[in-house]
Amino acid sequence: MAEQAAAPEGAHGNTAVGLVVILVTAASVATLFRRLKLQIIPGYIIAGALVSVLASAIKQKYEIGLGEVENISSFATVLLMFTIGLQLEIDSLRRSMVSIFGLGITATVACAAVLWAAAMAFGLSAPAALAVGMAMSISSTAVLLRVLQERRELHQTHGRLCVGVSIAQDLMSILMLGLLPAIAAWQAAGHAGSENAAPPDFGKAAISVLIGLSGVTLLLMIGRYALPAVLEFVADVGARGSSGKSGVGSKELVLVTSAAIALAAAVSTSLLGFSPELGAFLAGLLLAFTPYRTQLAGQLEPLRDLLMAIFFTTVGLGIHLPEISAYLGPILLGVLVLMVLKVTVTWVCVWALGSSAPLAVITAIYLGNAGEFSLVLLAAAGQTSPAPILSGAPLGAMIAVVVLSFILSPFLFGWAHPLAARMQRFGPPPWSKRLSVLLKADTREAAAPEGNAEPTIQARHVIIAGFGPVGRSLAARLDVQKVPYTVIELNPETVRRQRRLGRSILYGDITNPEVLEAAGARIADAVVITIPDDEATLRAIATARGLSATTFIACRTGYLSGAFRAYEAGADHAVVEEVVTADAMEKQIFEKLQSRRGPELVAQPQAS
Repeated sequence: MAEQAAAPEGAHGNTAVGLVVILVTAASVATLFRRLKLQIIPGYIIAGALVSVLASAIKQKYEIGLGEVENISSFATVLLMFTIGLQLEIDSLRRSMVSIFGLGITATVACAAVLWAAAMAFGLSAPAALAVGMAMSISSTAVLLRVLQERRELHQTHGRLCVGVSIAQDLMSILMLGLLPAIAAWQAAGHAGSENAAPPDFGKAAISVLIGLSGVTLLLMIGRYALPAVLEFVADVGARGSSGKSGVGSKELVLVTSAAIALAAAVSTSLLGFSPELGAFLAGLLLAFTPYRTQLAGQLEPLRDLLMAIFFTTVGLGIHLPEISAYLGPILLGVLVLMVLKVTVTWVCVWALGSSAPLAVITAIYLGNAGEFSLVLLAAAGQTSPAPILSGAPLGAMIAVVVLSFILSPFLFGWAHPLAARMQRFGPPPWSKRLSVLLKADTREAAAPEGNAEPTIQARHVIIAGFGPVGRSLAARLDVQKVPYTVIELNPETVRRQRRLGRSILYGDITNPEVLEAAGARIADAVVITIPDDEATLRAIATARGLSATTFIACRTGYLSGAFRAYEAGADHAVVEEVVTADAMEKQIFEKLQSRRGPELVAQPQAS
């Protein structure tokens, strides 16, 4: 019994050691990469490869529990896919979603076809090459979003276009996962007969795929209408929490409920025969349509960064250098072929469907790598029945190609804009007009929000944090002056009511950088913080000042000492409640006494 009890304890200890080794190595390598002004994600992958080499070197003497860590990584990957889906800004693509999705589907299918032929040229069978071509046609959403955010290009034309194509690719992975059983049957038939054996009847496989896709579609339809209602109920319960302060508890309840939704979606898609990562991604995508998206994205941002570190580090763990060293030449050639073909085919598709040549170049380079769902598809291809489509050295080589594309692609992003500048003289193709979405560039039109859609922010405006009596009074004055403004409020009922009235209002916490970013804090004329919470006010001031050094920031504070702290945090003006109360009280009291006793009461203090 003692030995049985000791085993789990040792296993937990080994897992902890494995996590420590992974995180310490990842932090060290990522710090070095940041110091050298390089992208962090390749650093995580290299850190994982170093840990793999270290584990191989000392495995006979120590046990660091990397197998258990990979199980933790699977859970982290599910949550990472949820945060990626949640972070996608659907609202900026609403008016042009059909055009962008059509472009994304066209480019993805074209890339898959070309890469299918290329994989066959490397010696893979037609079914295996098809699976590889589909997997490699998916680009990395995590790398793309990180680069666009760091370069502040997420809201630019090419940023919106890249995100739209990436969403289309991720959704197409549903169909690709559903096709794997049919491809596996084709592979099995080829092995059972001759190499030229005809593909089997795909009718049965197509029916199973349609059943699975129907189940996913049903989940999406239910989630599209049920999730907003669930989160609305939870937010209302939290806003009426035991603390008595409106909106205090709703943040945690909405966050926990959203995590539960993500895991439930992951389990549901697993039961339908798809990957759990896909279910989590779709759950995040559905929550991106709700008013709680911005607040949730900000709350999950630190967790997302940690999950990304774990995910890409464990991807690096899958690089077993001794096993793939014999195939190093084909792997390097495969990476070169992959990126050249993807960039070329994507450029041709984007340009041919109406874009200018410079925009097509930037989009193609940003989407020139493989992606997270590439790993999901390759893993699924290695687990199909009656026999795996890929296994052994070919599977390991394909994973290595994906990983190396992760590492190399960020180094190519810096060349995208200079190369695009050289192609300014090339316009869109003569047979096609420019897509309507691409004419918008970086401009945004102010419009009253509809339903749960987040408001569109004007270029210059005022942000009001809190919609209590002070916030309402300020908003009324701005309405009279016809000054555009956006309200940030944490009470869900207030948000719903004001949206119905046509006001531009966001659900969220003013201290949340993601919320301030969505409200337009970088380009706002002023941020006015009206919430009666001095500590939250100080955090909000620091956050807003970090986003913009020139925006005028005003706040309210309870005491004179709080005003000094607000100025130190970066505020330009602070209204002190005790000073304002003293002035108002003095004026009102003397007015009342004067009305009771006559004007001599006012003259008496002056005479003394």
